[in-house]
Amino acid sequence: MRGGTFKLALAIVVLLSLSTVSIYFLENRDIVPGLFEALWWSVVTMTTVGYGDIVPATNSGKVIGILVMVSGIGLVSTLTGNLASLLVERKAKKRKGLLEVKISGHVIILGWNSSVPGLVRGLRESGLLERDGLVLVTDLPQERRDEIAFQLDLGERLFFVAGKIAQENVVHKARPDHAALVYILRQDDMPPHESDQQSIYAALTVRSMAPKVPIYAEAAQVENRVHLLRAGVTELIDRGEISSGVLALLGTAPPAWRLLQAMLGLHGRPGLALRPLSDEDKAMLWGDFCGDLRRRDGSLGLALCQTARSLALEDILDAGSALDQFILELFQSHGRETKLGDQGAGLLVNPPDSQPLAGYDGVLLLRSGPAGERS
Repeated sequence: MRGGTFKLALAIVVLLSLSTVSIYFLENRDIVPGLFEALWWSVVTMTTVGYGDIVPATNSGKVIGILVMVSGIGLVSTLTGNLASLLVERKAKKRKGLLEVKISGHVIILGWNSSVPGLVRGLRESGLLERDGLVLVTDLPQERRDEIAFQLDLGERLFFVAGKIAQENVVHKARPDHAALVYILRQDDMPPHESDQQSIYAALTVRSMAPKVPIYAEAAQVENRVHLLRAGVTELIDRGEISSGVLALLGTAPPAWRLLQAMLGLHGRPGLALRPLSDEDKAMLWGDFCGDLRRRDGSLGLALCQTARSLALEDILDAGSALDQFILELFQSHGRETKLGDQGAGLLVNPPDSQPLAGYDGVLLLRSGPAGERS
């Protein structure tokens, strides 16, 4: 609360206190039987509500009433105006992306490119944005952010943080230490090497604030993949690699693209889902589990997966590289943790029926029903 607003509130409290005590002692007990009734009269009079249930009988009481009404009108109206101004100013700062978000369990997207609307659509279909929302960190101008807000149509679940994605004071406002996951996207308005450089700095910044949050990133150049992984990225996606793989697959299996669309939910609810394994499930074999799964809800098991393993700086630095050893010694000399978070997940695709489920944590499955179907 600003100093002026605080002084106004204090003045109102003082006026209420003085008028309450004065009217209590000046009026007869049959009119003002107690201090609470005196306070009630003071509030009603100051706000000019005027219920008329308590009316001063003495001239002194009426003078107190006049003073309370005259001074109260100015104080209350000024305080109301100040509070309204604060709310409007806060809303304007939120719209401009200048405030720290006050949510947790949210999704953070660092950067902006043409794939964001599709990513947000997929996140909505998966239910990841229903509870806590999305924080978009970008240095796009205000007019462009307004267009994005209209395009994404998330309402109060969309928050902006304005600034460079690699600046610590900017990323801090997005609260990565309270986020469910973080995406770092290649920025199409930058040269590829500069975009990757920003992504590396952003990954290092996020990882220093949130050692355990999953970070999924895009690489603009193949040679920078290793640097992004060293910066603490959990999984790395290369759009060019994916596109070339799909195009090659179309040459031998043309319907495969329709299958991938359905699995990814590009035209509806995603068909691909992750199902955690219970202790009872882990005691089963793959063949028995898949049969039970089909009977239960019609889903088709595709692969077994393990929880992402913990990754430390020592795991990715080259022991024979003087530069890598210098980086490690620098971390240790400053007392910084070398843990980078979790890196990737183990995957066993289409295991044999005799494969035990023990040692695995989840199953990737294809849900039954109209998920991802095209009209």
